[in-house]
Amino acid sequence: MSGNDSTIKYEFLDSSKNFIYDARETGKTHTSFLYELQLFNAIKNGDIHGVKTALETYTDSGLIIGHMSDNQSREIHYWAVSTIAVSIHYAILGGLDESEAYQLSDKYIQEIDQLSSMDTCIDYLCQKAIELVTKVKENTIPQEYSHLINNCIHLIHIHLHDRLKIENIAQTLHVSRDYLSYAFKKETGIPLHKYILHQKLEESRKMLSSGISIKEVSYTLSFSNESHFIQSYKKNYGVTPAVYISSLTK
Repeated sequence: MSGNDSTIKYEFLDSSKNFIYDARETGKTHTSFLYELQLFNAIKNGDIHGVKTALETYTDSGLIIGHMSDNQSREIHYWAVSTIAVSIHYAILGGLDESEAYQLSDKYIQEIDQLSSMDTCIDYLCQKAIELVTKVKENTIPQEYSHLINNCIHLIHIHLHDRLKIENIAQTLHVSRDYLSYAFKKETGIPLHKYILHQKLEESRKMLSSGISIKEVSYTLSFSNESHFIQSYKKNYGVTPAVYISSLTK
């Protein structure tokens, strides 16, 4: 089965009882692992240019994919899902928060499941490679942080809608409140309580820009009340949430 419409040409190898023998006879074998490594390392490094270069390599050389099923539709989806899984793991290694990475994985696989041709799968995966590496570049957790601080940041990320208390986070991580506060400030340069507030405010901007009301944002992110949210927002960004909303329509 060969591709004719996609920018990246492809070919699935035929079923074989002796792959090495057939590869030597035909000269056809899987696409080089080095090409895959170039792409996945670029994702891990948040290197958008590197991902584009890797995709250009595939465009120039094409894809040769192993035989995974006698059912053509299944073969396409097996390959696409395995590609997504490896990409997501490299994104996590690059510092993308696990919860966000796995949510993306589920979303990508669900969307792949609706595609019926290899050409559309390739085009889709190329688009998502750029999306994924962009998220790694913009949302990465620095890998120089310790396991404790990475876990702390992860907990904050997935519980951002809760009324986060440092003592509760510390208890979950099996350390004292004072030690966690000390370690977080030492490694990141930011007091833990300020980091939590900053993350909530950054999330509030995304919510406001998507049309969610100030009242609902305040409630969802567990600020003490709407006034507290407005005051915190203005102190951090120099304008009130209402002014920020109005600026989006100009």
